[in-house]
Amino acid sequence: MIIVSKEELLAFKKLDLFYQMNLLREQSARLERKYDCSLEYFRNLVNDSDENYEMWDDLIEWEACQSALSEVSSLLERINAEDIEVR
Repeated sequence: MIIVSKEELLAFKKLDLFYQMNLLREQSARLERKYDCSLEYFRNLVNDSDENYEMWDDLIEWEACQSALSEVSSLLERINAEDIEVR
């Protein structure tokens, strides 16, 4: 039998969340470099342009990255605030 403490579980979960955040930030940074602008500016650019499916796809991806980053950050804040339950 392997015994794992609550602290070890929390440390592992934090590492996993940091890893996810890093991937999401890298993905967002790649899109920011590709278009040389912020997400907000890019969103306006896409909405004002003719149909460009590559840009629409990138916008969807970028917005999904930002949404996921927000979720992961929220989970990390909850763990740091010890708003957790181990079952």
